[in-house]
Amino acid sequence: MPKLYVFAIGGTGSRVVKSLTMLLASGVSTGYEVVPIILDPDSSAADVAKTEHLLNEYRSIHKAVAPNNEKVFFKNKIESLGEVIGAVGANALGNEFRLGIEGLNGGKFKDFIDYNLLEDGGSNQALVDVLFSESNLNLDLEVGFQGNPNIGSVVLNKFTESEEFNHFANSFSNNDRIFIISSIFGGTGAAGFPLILKNIRQGQVNGKNYDHLRNAVVGAITVMPYFKLDGDNTDSIQSSTFYSKTKAALHYYHKNISESRDINALYYIADDNNNVYKNVVGGTGQKNDSHFVELAAALAIVDFANDGSLSTHEGNAQNPKYKEFGVNDLSASNPVITFKDLSHETQNQIQLNLTQLLFFSLYLESELKDKLSAPFAKETAPVIDQNFLSSVFYGRLLRFLDQYRIWLGEMKRNKISFSPYNIAELIDNQGAVIGVLPQNADLMQLVSGFAQRSSIFKLFKEKSYDLMTAALNEHRKTKYPTVENKLMVQSHDATAEIITKYLF
Repeated sequence: MPKLYVFAIGGTGSRVVKSLTMLLASGVSTGYEVVPIILDPDSSAADVAKTEHLLNEYRSIHKAVAPNNEKVFFKNKIESLGEVIGAVGANALGNEFRLGIEGLNGGKFKDFIDYNLLEDGGSNQALVDVLFSESNLNLDLEVGFQGNPNIGSVVLNKFTESEEFNHFANSFSNNDRIFIISSIFGGTGAAGFPLILKNIRQGQVNGKNYDHLRNAVVGAITVMPYFKLDGDNTDSIQSSTFYSKTKAALHYYHKNISESRDINALYYIADDNNNVYKNVVGGTGQKNDSHFVELAAALAIVDFANDGSLSTHEGNAQNPKYKEFGVNDLSASNPVITFKDLSHETQNQIQLNLTQLLFFSLYLESELKDKLSAPFAKETAPVIDQNFLSSVFYGRLLRFLDQYRIWLGEMKRNKISFSPYNIAELIDNQGAVIGVLPQNADLMQLVSGFAQRSSIFKLFKEKSYDLMTAALNEHRKTKYPTVENKLMVQSHDATAEIITKYLF
């Protein structure tokens, strides 16, 4: 299967990959093996760490399920660059999704560029003094570029000269694609996107020519401001500069990317910044709630992967496309998005899949342990029993699904609120979402704006969990290769049946 290399730059890049991972877990398909490459100089960034953990959990679940093109949760393969390039590269890169930048181990920017080794008072040092202010030179890179794309462009240029980028170029094949995620209003993403794209279109990496890389189909999402930061004008990052940075970057992209036809598909997205986040300059304290903009940006990746009309000739994109994401009119006083506020195409992409995964999640959380004597669990091999519920795989699956529900809860309470489900968020004493609960015990009342269609089951007054158990009993085969595969295939088929029959 061809590969889709996803360069996720900065904190926004990691958060969009998180939403993409949730989509893939629900069964939304790209038709490609996805290879996330996370680039963030902030070594302790909380958002990056959460995304890395989620990717590792997904990868392990996918390997255990072994879907073999079946319609099933976690069917899309996710790999690290180290896994793609094989044993030689794996020794160098390991199985990590986040790649380091050579020479970037914290410290000040002037140390990174060896400022003190330049001739004191000489022409080179004088040029550096013109290009960078004293505060730039003394910037602590431990937590990233802190909204300075001029610094980011220098540091990230090291990545395009690195062994890791060389491994990427060597692994890239004719039918593979590339997608770049970046914000446009900070430092890391605004600098990284044009640099990576430029190196791809040059088709030269460390003195080698890569014509197939030069002629790759490349897409990108440019995430414009979608939140504000609290704080005052003494903070190193201020949301008052977001719009000016965005305008400058858009002008640069138009002149140096669009007019030169370097990009096959460029997606734009923004929000009106109703939401205010705590101003934390990187590190473990930067823990922003998931946002609908990040989900929409992840959908851009799916759209790009499924667009077969894109092509490149002699390094130039043929008939490039430029797209924006929109929703139906929303109330300014209560900006809430449900499935019905999305376009029909977007609804068809995610409505069934996300709902199936939520039903599956809630059933495992509330019912499965009490249904081990049901036919679906014990009458076809291998059996689903208490040993399976105590397995490493099942614990990993529950942790991932717990994060899925938290992801939905965070988007629900954010502004704009993405609230397709009638759920209530569970909040800890630090104000973080730690889970969700259905507002109604009947799963058939779970989806906002959809009422259960009448059926014969009403005569028996069965609970919706009982409908799920009945569907699981019905959708059982003679034998499954593994118990993990059995649980996923049965559950995918059962949730699809009851949701399409009684809701959508």
